[in-house]
Amino acid sequence: MNLNRWKTFTKSQQLLMIGSEIMRANVWQRKDDEKFLGALERGMHLIKLCQLDEKWQNAKAMLAGLQEEFQKFSTKSRVDDTSVLYRAL
Repeated sequence: MNLNRWKTFTKSQQLLMIGSEIMRANVWQRKDDEKFLGALERGMHLIKLCQLDEKWQNAKAMLAGLQEEFQKFSTKSRVDDTSVLYRAL
């Protein structure tokens, strides 16, 4: 996904796409490490696009916190259920 295309989506649509990657990560968390990490990477990429989208100007701290939580799962410093990311979203 490139930034220009990303900006055409509403904030709600963008959140739904990030949520989809969280759900994918949740499905694969204990089944397939490669697919699990892939979903987390895609989610982090989408969060980065949000950070670059002017619509999110007033929510940069929230996005940074969410990205940090994604990173914790990605580096295995956090190993509990990734559904907590969905609730944080």
